[in-house]
Amino acid sequence: MSMTISSIDQISEVNMDYTITVFLRQYWKDERLAFSNANQSLSLDGRLAEKLWVPDTFIPNAKESFMHKVTVDNRLIRLDPDGGILYGMRITAKAACDMDLGKYPMDSQNCTLEFESYGYKTDDIVFHWKNGNASIYGVESLKLQQFIIGEYNVIEGTSRYESGQHSNVRFCFKLHRQAFYFIFQTYLPATLLVVLSWVSFWINSEAVPARVALGITTVLTMTTLISGARATMPKISYIKAIDVYLITCFLFTFAALVEYAAVNFRSSRVKASKRKMSVPVPEPLNLQEESEGISMKKLNNEGADAGARVHTILDIDVDNGNAGKKKVQVDMDISEDEGDRPKKMGLSFRNGMRSFMRQVSQVPLKGGVAVIDKYSRWLFPISYSLFNIFYYVYYNEPWVKWTTPN
Repeated sequence: MSMTISSIDQISEVNMDYTITVFLRQYWKDERLAFSNANQSLSLDGRLAEKLWVPDTFIPNAKESFMHKVTVDNRLIRLDPDGGILYGMRITAKAACDMDLGKYPMDSQNCTLEFESYGYKTDDIVFHWKNGNASIYGVESLKLQQFIIGEYNVIEGTSRYESGQHSNVRFCFKLHRQAFYFIFQTYLPATLLVVLSWVSFWINSEAVPARVALGITTVLTMTTLISGARATMPKISYIKAIDVYLITCFLFTFAALVEYAAVNFRSSRVKASKRKMSVPVPEPLNLQEESEGISMKKLNNEGADAGARVHTILDIDVDNGNAGKKKVQVDMDISEDEGDRPKKMGLSFRNGMRSFMRQVSQVPLKGGVAVIDKYSRWLFPISYSLFNIFYYVYYNEPWVKWTTPN
């Protein structure tokens, strides 16, 4: 037996099958048909096959198969002088191929095309390939859309049924999937969505509508991308490589949205803390003592006697770490009788410090809201880059040496 492959197409992961068209040639000898002229072979009409004995060959793993009949039945019979017969036909079959999609779309699949006698046991018919692997023609010229045909070989064996053992032969080949289509269709859009979600880290935390709209848009778009990718895949019980990537990208986009929730929560806490530190400033303040960290400068002294009016400004430098220093001024206008000063000095000093704390509370706190965005700007890209490196190293399995399926 020998075979020329015309085409392999319609490789379906959903149905786990492929369609193949071949020219199948079978050889055997029937001494009853020998004739005396030893120099010529006779080419007979294919319709004579109905008058001759031919093997009952069929394809066990075919879901559908048929012989072409345009414009006539595509089969031939050639008779040699010694009784040798060549029986050829053109057939198309949709054959099952069990696929392991755990590494989809960076997977490789082992498929087979089997031929077997339907009714004759091994005592009656034994199938053999004519020249081993050289019995298969046309593999090198095949062009597939998403696959490359790698190693192939032929196998001879038997199948055991209740009726006995039947001889069979198999053509085994390996399909290596090309991932370029999925890079532009799925991986690149998913990566761009993840990168787009990071833009919110550079948007002012007070721009609530902008950051929330960006986060929700990226999450919903990623959900649509995942749904579209899964619609073309079979409903299998295990996770695929593309599922791992898309789910991880979804988690990154969702984490960017949650990050802003943390930023907003932190901002609310800081604002509440500032409100607690703010108190109304009494109208007249009497502060004439100089305390540590506070320099008091009299700008205008309208008299030192009783009833004098003193205009005082406190210049205070507040150190805010990375945010630098900020100068805070407490402006006080004091008017009182000289006899009341000693008794009001303590209370006035406390009121002055409250005014100072109110103004200090308006300075951005070190380690405040912006710090979360600051760390997210480098933490998210680094984490995503490490994930990509691990993903492609783990799933991008190199082509392995061909092994014969059991």
